[in-house]
Amino acid sequence: MKRDDSCLLVDNSNTRTKFALCEGGNLSEIRVLPTADISVLTVQNILRGWSFARVCLCSVVPWAGECLRAALQGYPLAHVKPEVSSLVDFSSYPGVASLGADRVANVLAAVAISPLPVVAVDLGTATTLDVVTGTESHPVFCGGMIAPGYAAVAAALDSRTAQLPAISELAGSGVIGQDTRQAMSAAVRVGYPGMIDALLDAVEAELGVRIHVILTGGDAEVVSCLMRRKCRIEPRLTLQGIALAAGLRL
Repeated sequence: MKRDDSCLLVDNSNTRTKFALCEGGNLSEIRVLPTADISVLTVQNILRGWSFARVCLCSVVPWAGECLRAALQGYPLAHVKPEVSSLVDFSSYPGVASLGADRVANVLAAVAISPLPVVAVDLGTATTLDVVTGTESHPVFCGGMIAPGYAAVAAALDSRTAQLPAISELAGSGVIGQDTRQAMSAAVRVGYPGMIDALLDAVEAELGVRIHVILTGGDAEVVSCLMRRKCRIEPRLTLQGIALAAGLRL
């Protein structure tokens, strides 16, 4: 039986698209579809058996967003945008018109669960760092950074050089590689977490106060293990932010 407060949350990112049913403030089962496989039919198939009253969509892939809207036509549909929420002040950010919906969702969720200032770090296909300062009653989005994702860095040398191989898995555990693949793996495995640490150090130095950090995204667990800085990991951060954008409370 469909509840009036049931809402389908859709997190459409570059690699994967997540669907979650939110009822009574609780996230139920999450279903995942590779973004490359999205079509009206595949979306309708993956949602089979679910009943919901409305939809909140967070999309950063325009063509996939169009397919999702077509598959979900007939349902009241809201989009994650800076202007849809009063939870965070985005007005002082000059680039607000081009701010990704996933970054908006991450910011909304981070503010709801962390003291300020907070940095939401999403380690996905791309890595984003989003900074919120201000006060508990008036959080302010400052801006952030965007870097290649962990996997994109690992793939970069193969795509831009003639002889270096592709590395799909970061083999080995040492710092000094004993062959080409190990050497490439070691540089990414050790260097990437160090880059995230360095970026967060720079944010903290610029703000002049201690920051709180929340990690999310598919590579959050593996990267955090080698970071110097201790961070909170929230695998569902983006979905939580989508729920907040939809006016739900978790």
